[in-house]
Amino acid sequence: MKKIIIFVLVLFSSILKSQPMRYVKSEFEAKYRVYFTNTETEANVIGYKVQSYYDCTKPGYIYIAPVWFKSATPVFIVDNKSKADLIIYWTDKKSKAKWLK
Repeated sequence: MKKIIIFVLVLFSSILKSQPMRYVKSEFEAKYRVYFTNTETEANVIGYKVQSYYDCTKPGYIYIAPVWFKSATPVFIVDNKSKADLIIYWTDKKSKAKWLK
């Protein structure tokens, strides 16, 4: 029984850090304010774009969902990293995807 509970907790924690996100137009609708950087050392998320919601299986895997996809986390894009809750650096390698902080 303990093994099942531990498995569920590990699975749940990894899903929390893999994000289906949808862009919103208002900062007040958003759960997170996001800034995209070109510098890996500035980021607190190394993100890898996946092609579907079901591919969000590991920390750092991010699916950009359509606006109508209500179960995705609403995010607002900011133009200044000091205003951001998440700073994302996009990578082309799945193995580099992770949350840093």
